[in-house]
Amino acid sequence: MIKLKDLLTEEWLTHKGKTMWFPAHTKPTMDMISMRDHIALYPTQMEKMFGKQPISSFHLTSPDHIKQLGKIIGKKKSISTFTRANNDSPLAKGKGVQTGQGGVIFYMKGTLLAKRWMDFDTLPDKTGRRWIAGHYIAGDRQTFTKAYEKAGIPKKREKLFDKIYDIKEKYQKQWMKDDEQMPYNEYQKMVEKESNPHINKFIKDFFDWQNKWLKQNKEAIKKNLRTPENKPSAWWNEILIYDTKVIDAFILSRETKKAGWQYMGKPGEWKKEMLKWVPENKITIGTPAKFRKWYNEREGIIDQV
Repeated sequence: MIKLKDLLTEEWLTHKGKTMWFPAHTKPTMDMISMRDHIALYPTQMEKMFGKQPISSFHLTSPDHIKQLGKIIGKKKSISTFTRANNDSPLAKGKGVQTGQGGVIFYMKGTLLAKRWMDFDTLPDKTGRRWIAGHYIAGDRQTFTKAYEKAGIPKKREKLFDKIYDIKEKYQKQWMKDDEQMPYNEYQKMVEKESNPHINKFIKDFFDWQNKWLKQNKEAIKKNLRTPENKPSAWWNEILIYDTKVIDAFILSRETKKAGWQYMGKPGEWKKEMLKWVPENKITIGTPAKFRKWYNEREGIIDQV
């Protein structure tokens, strides 16, 4: 169920030559729909088509993100993991992809959402869905885009903004009256209340259509995002899992020397967070070389290409 509180935010829209405030779908999600080549995956949807498939994999993070990770473990929200990495990639050295920090590696089990033999740039949103480019399912860059256009999604989006614009104009006239000026927050509420049904319909229409498209391409999903070819890449593979549980963890020794791990013989801030998800006797501390051994013992692969 998509809740309106998850869809609406205060944004600015340039429409019909004017810049105006409007209540709209959260900007990142609206941007994904508007890109015309992205589609959302989520647990309920995949379970209906393929059931639950258990899987074990690795997730690499940094001490600064341990608390954030706790909001995902055991939940329906998916997390990006891996089981193989190129020897020259940061993951093979226990480093983070974006910041280069890393240093904390979890070995986890969970339920498969999707996987691919190389990273496929998935984007999470606040609801827990994962957005991916349609060509990763279809195998080409035209099939999904043509289906999107044929379904009339761009035209529906334009009509939605036209409707919000008209509603906005109606209440703006009341708000701008000199003799009886409406409080700005009341003006917002009235625009929002009248706009909500139209926004909800647009979102529902999009997800109804995209779920139907996914069902029609079930075999392509199975081939490309459930059982992809097991081969090395220049980076790493990407495995999306949810309902996660930590089996054990490895920490590079350099991280345990930093603030937050130990303080006067007691667990520091981020160590306390870690211990919520993994017992201390399931945590291994060591050098990058020791990490590779630990990783290999759990069937993690480092490709020498």
